[in-house]
Amino acid sequence: MVDVTHESKRYNGKTYIIVHLLIILFGISAWIGINGVFIQLPVLINTSPEGWALPAYLVLVIQAANFGPLLYTILQYFRCEINEPWWILCLLASGSSAMGLLSFFYSEKTIIYGVEYSLMLYVLTFFNALVGCFSSVLFMPYLRNFDERLLISYFIGEGLSGVLPSVVALIQGVEDNLECASFRNNTNTESHSDSFGLNFSPSEYFLFIFIILFLSLTAFAIVEYSSFVQNIQQCHKSIDVAFDEKQINVPDNLQRIKHYSLEGDSFLRDNSKDLTKQMRNYLFILLTICCFFSNGFFPSIQSYSCLPYGNIAYKLSVTFAQFANPLVCLLAFWFKVSNIKIINYLSVACLAIGSYVTYLALMSPSPPLQETKLGICLIVTSWTVLMGLISYLKLIIVSVFRSTMYPKILFNAGVIMQAGSASGAIFSFVTINFTSYFEMHDNCAATDN
Repeated sequence: MVDVTHESKRYNGKTYIIVHLLIILFGISAWIGINGVFIQLPVLINTSPEGWALPAYLVLVIQAANFGPLLYTILQYFRCEINEPWWILCLLASGSSAMGLLSFFYSEKTIIYGVEYSLMLYVLTFFNALVGCFSSVLFMPYLRNFDERLLISYFIGEGLSGVLPSVVALIQGVEDNLECASFRNNTNTESHSDSFGLNFSPSEYFLFIFIILFLSLTAFAIVEYSSFVQNIQQCHKSIDVAFDEKQINVPDNLQRIKHYSLEGDSFLRDNSKDLTKQMRNYLFILLTICCFFSNGFFPSIQSYSCLPYGNIAYKLSVTFAQFANPLVCLLAFWFKVSNIKIINYLSVACLAIGSYVTYLALMSPSPPLQETKLGICLIVTSWTVLMGLISYLKLIIVSVFRSTMYPKILFNAGVIMQAGSASGAIFSFVTINFTSYFEMHDNCAATDN
């Protein structure tokens, strides 16, 4: 019999803290490339030929990167031998290289059939998107053999992937300017920092993200190949075996924490690791809807929702929304929800706030309270709370899946998340570019060559 108390003390020592930090740094790599590009959109939109529609193009490019997870899924289906650590290392290396190149070529424009496009931005964003898209089906399942608390550390890292570039973007400066055309008429595109009153250029901003990605690559290499991490992993397996074989000897309060069996209408059956089929399908549907909006639809319409209130409102909405993500992940360390009523309340709150920001986007370019401080405050607060609630909702669902007995449920959850995100991206791209529901400011409607 394994001494669970003794092993737990060993497992929660200083070495375990180091592993937590490494997993957080590894988690940062998942979306820092994509978040970094989106946080810089208030600057890039003013010089890009796509104007306010640039986010919709980038969201579509990002979701096109789902061909990678699709290929991976096919290989899994045919039971091909897959070396997960090797795939992750290749992804992190390609993402780092793409971000390094982006710092030099982000402003390059290409003429296709007489129309200018930010082609280099699309291509390099695509390679960064591969990292994020694979994270749902590869990074999370990779952690299945680690303590489930490290999954929360991973999500904290994902949240920091938005916070770090947000902090740098705020240091870069916030310059309000509604006149897009004046920047497009400026033929000198080598340096935009002076034009926007920024403290440093997008090139230096993207270089910072490249450094973080390289550090994330190093952190993963340590997690995968260092001996002390492997020892902790073996300790975790021993503890899990003790829990599974000797549950009758484990204190009841510890059992409840292990299986998320909190008071109320729990997702899980009694103290087992099983979900009812109905509840499992419900959580899959809810997770799909969350990803449809948070990763596909909402990022595409955010420029239409915020830019009528000015660049300050847009930049603050983008940056503050990223701060909400790691905060709710930290909340999950102390407050884990498995009550269906609370989940439903959170879903209704997301629906209400999401409807409000969508309404403002549909009213663009003349939404209510456009020239008031109250309007700016409402739009920034709405986007921050909305993204925080959705992030917490997704974390709850994935954490519940992690605690179940199904061996491939995290992989299936990752596929569901990417399918929902891709559907949202396609829907928003078609709606923005082929309907008149979303309109941009007159000065941004035409491209000056």
